[in-house]
Amino acid sequence: MLDASLNRNPVKREHFLTFMSKILDNNHAELAPPLHEHEECWYLPLFGVYHPKKPDQIRGVFDSSAKCNGVSLNSVLLTGPDLTNDLLGVLLRFRKEMVAVTADVQHMFHCFVVRKDHRNYLRFLWHKDNDLQRTLSNTA
Repeated sequence: MLDASLNRNPVKREHFLTFMSKILDNNHAELAPPLHEHEECWYLPLFGVYHPKKPDQIRGVFDSSAKCNGVSLNSVLLTGPDLTNDLLGVLLRFRKEMVAVTADVQHMFHCFVVRKDHRNYLRFLWHKDNDLQRTLSNTA
């Protein structure tokens, strides 16, 4: 489905290839090893979305809420505590001290290490060497 969308829209294709190049060049994904017999895995669907204010920058979405046979990866994961900060509290704490610190977390979501025994549940299919003419490869 993603391939068809990219083939229909050359601009989207170039933006998505640039996004995937960054993911692969920064080692945020790697070629997945072959599965052993009876080894469990999960494949995440992949698609791209644009921000309305950034029409020339695509963001790849690995959809862990997509269901297969009524089950999604999100539905079987344990949920931890809600650590989201209340906006009012953030604003009040921001004004409390003399110095405030902010950070750009744009690439944070791709910069975490996944344990080897959990990587099979974060697999996705992508073209080898980022070449759409080549066959799809298992990537994690």
